[in-house]
Amino acid sequence: MDEFGLFVFFALVVLVLIFLAIGRYYPGSGAEQVDWRPTRSPGLEAELELEDVDQMIEAQNERRRASGRAEITEQDVHAKVRADERWRREQADRYAQGPSLTMTTWKPETATARLPRVQPRHRDANFRFP
Repeated sequence: MDEFGLFVFFALVVLVLIFLAIGRYYPGSGAEQVDWRPTRSPGLEAELELEDVDQMIEAQNERRRASGRAEITEQDVHAKVRADERWRREQADRYAQGPSLTMTTWKPETATARLPRVQPRHRDANFRFP
């Protein structure tokens, strides 16, 4: 490495160290520097979240009633979430165990047989890409 490259490298290292030192030893926090304060209390946030969930379930039930399907309850939603989380854990466990012998293998002849034939956009035989 030449002298200029070494100079630039060490200048960048010193600059990073200066910024880390400023961040570590400067009194106060970043929130104080920009005068940031939370707009709502955590209790109010939780209450608003519960209202949002109720509104979303009601909107889904409105659509389900319009299409003639049964309404859902909050317990149904919780049960669905638990089932989804259980499935996700099972998939993660299966992935952690490695590939299984029952997995189907990819066969190019069956994959291409299902794909539709695509016609080229340019039928001109003299067309060449730049």
